[in-house]
Amino acid sequence: MPAASSSSNKKPPSMRALTARLKEIQLSFSDIWRFVQSFKESNTVTDIEVRLGKLEELWESFSDTFVEILSHDDYNAEGSAYEKERMEFSDNYYEVKTFLMDKVKELQEPQVLEQSLRAGDGLPHGTSDHVRLPQIKLQIFNGDVDEWLSFRDLFTSLIHWKVDLPEVEKFHYLKGCLQGEPKSLIDPLQITKANYQVAWEMLLRRYNNSKQLKKRQVQSLFNLPSLSKESVTDLHVLVEGFERIVQTLDQVIQPADYKDLLLVNILTARLDPVTRRGWEEVSA
Repeated sequence: MPAASSSSNKKPPSMRALTARLKEIQLSFSDIWRFVQSFKESNTVTDIEVRLGKLEELWESFSDTFVEILSHDDYNAEGSAYEKERMEFSDNYYEVKTFLMDKVKELQEPQVLEQSLRAGDGLPHGTSDHVRLPQIKLQIFNGDVDEWLSFRDLFTSLIHWKVDLPEVEKFHYLKGCLQGEPKSLIDPLQITKANYQVAWEMLLRRYNNSKQLKKRQVQSLFNLPSLSKESVTDLHVLVEGFERIVQTLDQVIQPADYKDLLLVNILTARLDPVTRRGWEEVSA
């Protein structure tokens, strides 16, 4: 008669051993949970993927151990806390996995976009593959109101209105374009999908169509140089400067506001320095 196999004589683990195994799984999961809670922008895709792999191992081990506990002869269903533990572990598992997978996507999308642009995939429909347009560099904005309109129009054209560009990437580009005051304004905001629109609205409230922008353009109009001698070149420069200022004013001032702004600028230009400074503080 053949001898019984060693596997058939193997004694199942005790409830104490299974409980200890479950505890070890939960402790290992806590390490990943702490990684999520203290997630840093310096973390890499590899950091996340390693933990995703470990997370799947823990989930499988937890599920197998839980089945062994429920089917154990010493398991007592009455007053058992194991079902509650499984529910909590399951909720935490899905929360952590969702977070990590979203972070992988956020970190990989800029790389995919950059590779796509390098390969020419970002060319407009109908453009031949052999056509390569010059790369447009995003403008840096440091808070100078004279540069706001050109920055705004270029950024909205290249980034803001791109429907196929995720909001979180738009925020990444926006932060990279700012220096000085505007950078400090939005720096407290983390780079997330929801915060992009918040940051953009903050910049619009501060710089777009502001009193300071209007005032600077009106002042530029009055500061145009006077021609001291007949010169075709100087005349062209004067007219071009005049047209440029008027075009800018048309973007930030309603026609009905022209009169007030022009008259106020004429009046304040004739005030003494102390009174003028007081007026600027009140009207800012």
